[in-house]
This record gives sequence, C-alpha cells and structure tokens, in this order.
Amino acid sequence: MRMFVKTLAVAAAALLSASAAQADAVSDFYKGKTLTLVSGFTPNGENDIQLRLLGRYIGKYLPGNPQTMMSNMPGAGTLLAANHLFKAPADGTVISMFTSQAAIEPYLGNTAAMFDPTKLSWIGSMSQDRQFCMLQGEANGVKNFDQLVQKEVTFGSSAPATDIFRFSAVIKNLLGAKMKLVSGYPGMPAIRLAMEGGEVSGVCGVSEMILRTNLAEAYKTKKINLIIQMGRSTTEEFGKMPSVFDYAKDQKTKDMLEFFFKDLAIGRPIAAPAGVPADRLAALRKALPETLKDKDFLGEAEKIGMSISPVSADDIQSTMVALSTKPKSFYEEVKRVSE
Repeated sequence: MRMFVKTLAVAAAALLSASAAQADAVSDFYKGKTLTLVSGFTPNGENDIQLRLLGRYIGKYLPGNPQTMMSNMPGAGTLLAANHLFKAPADGTVISMFTSQAAIEPYLGNTAAMFDPTKLSWIGSMSQDRQFCMLQGEANGVKNFDQLVQKEVTFGSSAPATDIFRFSAVIKNLLGAKMKLVSGYPGMPAIRLAMEGGEVSGVCGVSEMILRTNLAEAYKTKKINLIIQMGRSTTEEFGKMPSVFDYAKDQKTKDMLEFFFKDLAIGRPIAAPAGVPADRLAALRKALPETLKDKDFLGEAEKIGMSISPVSADDIQSTMVALSTKPKSFYEEVKRVSE
C-alpha cells in the first residue's frame, strides 16, 4: 500500500513538474514579445472598439505579459482579416477578429477564402450576437415588420460577405419583407448617416451595444423604430418585438433561420493561424475568459454598452466541424437566400 501511495505521489510530482515546465516555456516565449490583434473592422466602429478594449487587458493574463498592438485590416466583409491568418506567423503572436459570416466563406465555395475553418486555432468570442432591424421613424408608413411585408422600404447594406448584407437578404428572401437593398456602404456608421440624410430608411444588424450608446437617445425619443430581432435568444430590453423565428412558415425556412441566427450567432470569433503550438494556444484560450472577468475590463465594457456572453473555443470549433459536414446542396440554398 505504501509503495502504491509513493508511486502516486511520484507520478503527481512529475505531472506538476511537467506542467510548470510547460508554463515556463510559454512565459519565456511571450516575455518581451508583442501580441498583435488584427481587427477586420473599420477603426472606431463598435466591433473594433471591443477588440481594442480586449487588447488593453489580455496581456496581463498571458504568461510573460507580452505587450499588445492593434492593427486594422478591413475589407471584403472582414474576409481580408481572416485570410491574413493564412500568412501570419503561427507562433501565437498574431490573433484576428472577424465575422462569423466570413468564417464560413470556404463552405460557400468562395475561392478567395484561403483558410480551412476547422483548422484555424480558435480562441473564442467575447459576446454572442443579438441584433435588430431598425427603421428611421415611420418609413413609408411602415412601423412594424408585418407592414414591411406589405410595403417596400429602402434598406442600407454593406459588402455581400457581411452580416448586415446577409441578414437583410435572408429576411427579404425567406420572410417576404419588401426591402429594397442599397449596398456598398463601408459599415454601420455610414449606413446610419445615410438614414439620417434620407438616402435609406432602414438597416438590419443593429447591435445591443450601439443601442445602449450611440443610438440610446434616438431610441428614447423614438427617432428610430426596432421592428424585429435576430439571435439565439430574445430580449425585451428595447421593447417587445417579434423574433425572426416567429415567421418561420415551414421546416425548411426554420432550418435556414437556425443556420444564420443560431449556428452563426457566435459574435465576432477570434482566432490565431492554424498550427500554433499547443501550449501557447492553451494559454491564449485561457487568457480570454480570464480577461472577460477582469474588474477593470468589465467596468469599461459597461461604459460602452458591451454585453459579455462568451463563446468558448471548443464551441466554435465544434460548430465549424458540424457546418463542414453539411451537403453542398445545403450551401447552395444558403447562397440563394443570402444573395
């Protein structure tokens, strides 16, 4: 019995020693280095602001406490930032944040997507998406979604690979909304200006964060009107309104809605290149949730209206693997309803 206990003690000591050596190796690597956070979004937009906030704190929770540096790489609906990981050093010094829509471009047959979603080194996501379609007051006599099915309203949109465009197209094509899409705007701030100037009257893809901050006064004074919500769950924080799932007419429609608004409702995923050493990837994956619990981080997040509802790396990885098994016919239908 004593020999058995001694053997267990030796094994435990060896395990702890190996773990400590591994932690020391990661610390030695990151010490004096810089972690670059690549944003696929335009500077000072809501998503860019969130990544910058993360960048101010995450180095504190990585062994070796590396410095952090921001880099912006907007374009092609954040696909440029996702593609950057194909060429970036796979040593744990570069991570990137982009849209879940960009993450599935390879499944849609986009030859410009240079990565395999199942092989990226996923780190996690800070917040799950719950978004809204918004009108500038009462547009063309339309003040709710049921009326939008009857009367046409002009909606602003951005590049085809963005969630703003795809959400608008899905709602138009699947739910019968009479939306005239005007695309080409670089992002939500530009669309908002176009709405104020009367160029367009609506937009889909408005986040909770922007409603709590930049659009708080407009919402309070009823200059804007929210007509439908999209996401894995619903909220009444901004008044009662229907969910996209309330309008699913059949199982086929429901399946498509679940793909866009449940499977892909993983916020803005953060990833490193494929092939990052396992110990460094584990450190990055550990640092993200620890940062999201930091008291000072949470204080700043509250000030900017940011919701913290993380998605783990394992959840994102399993989602990408599951999506990779769907048949070609499924993605042909996805393309049809989102173009």
